[in-house]
Amino acid sequence: GYVVPEGFNTYNYFNRHCVRDGELVKELMMFQVQKEHYPGDRILVLFPDNKTIGINYMKDVCVRLRDLQIGKAIIVYPGTFTIQASKAVQSMNSTEESLYKVELFSERELVVNITHHEFVPKHIVLSTEEKRTLLRK
Repeated sequence: GYVVPEGFNTYNYFNRHCVRDGELVKELMMFQVQKEHYPGDRILVLFPDNKTIGINYMKDVCVRLRDLQIGKAIIVYPGTFTIQASKAVQSMNSTEESLYKVELFSERELVVNITHHEFVPKHIVLSTEEKRTLLRK
């Protein structure tokens, strides 16, 4: 239900906006999306260049979210998170009162779309009756 900026998913966009001196600069890939019918519900998507994400990066993310008045973020990271940064994310996501919610995705996890893998059967939603039958087995 989120609207991606028009043209954002094209090669030309990335080539014009995210490549400097022939090199991809992941930080420039940052973008915002908002719910189609709820413009106040926005998510900031970040692609850090750092191989290791530390607490200082997470502090910067919080400042950026505060300045943009956005409550949710997705971070697609290339390497690892330090223990302190992982604890900060857990803390942000653990309470309802938290100002920010952050979801983490490793680039390695996203390289393969498991639902398109030839050894994985097609995923389909079961009807209520099919679920009951399956659970009885």
